[in-house]
Amino acid sequence: MDELERIKNMSPEEQQAYLENLQACEHNCATCEQECSSKVQKPAKVVLVVTGGKGGTGKSAVSILLARAIMRQGATAAVLDADITCPSIPAMLGMSEPVLGDMPELQPVTSPDGIPVVSMGIIVEDPAEPVLWPGKDLAKLAVWLLKDTKWPEDLDVLVIDMPSGVGDVPLEYYTTMPLDYALAVAEPGELSSGALRRAINLADMLRVPVMGIVENFAEEDMEIARSCESIPVVASLPYDGAIRRASSEGTLGAYETDRLDYLARAVLELR
Repeated sequence: MDELERIKNMSPEEQQAYLENLQACEHNCATCEQECSSKVQKPAKVVLVVTGGKGGTGKSAVSILLARAIMRQGATAAVLDADITCPSIPAMLGMSEPVLGDMPELQPVTSPDGIPVVSMGIIVEDPAEPVLWPGKDLAKLAVWLLKDTKWPEDLDVLVIDMPSGVGDVPLEYYTTMPLDYALAVAEPGELSSGALRRAINLADMLRVPVMGIVENFAEEDMEIARSCESIPVVASLPYDGAIRRASSEGTLGAYETDRLDYLARAVLELR
């Protein structure tokens, strides 16, 4: 029985105890004496999940731009594309060649702009080929990308671009992987939507603190609600056609903005 099924079959008291154990876990598997279904060492000092309520809000772009902002602070960052069925990170960074081949172990591939990346988009032979797997199998494959990758030594921040919503992949990550914080990405009109609240509440329920919301595609002089269920807006990216062009041309890693610098410094303070 996998982890999700085991949780569903628990009594309310057992589920509460399980959640408390999740909160108490320090993910130091080398010294831990507890028996659990998945022992995984943290791949970075800070593991940050980028989530959202729906597709098309720019989570992948925010993940890339945040990683670049962190690197501009003199720290190290890598990006994991956890969207198995629609990986977009490699194309946005101009990475097109499959890399798995005869590699003895999975390793990040450095983008032209210096970002270490792991994604199904640079593992499969044909990124346009659909992945027709059941949801639970997709979730396990997404977890494999995290736990079986040889990440750089002493990595400061791993940014995980999560599929939108509250499906099998987010559930599997939240319940089995060593995650520190979540960051939600939303369009201005979405800040009070049910879909966004569900994504935030899922992370909160499974003891992954949501540090804030990044408001994407913000329009100048538009009055924006500044919070969603007490979660603050921690950064705002204006609507900019140059970002869309860079994403489609594979040059987003070279796009420069200081709009996420404050957030990058805040993330590094969590180390």
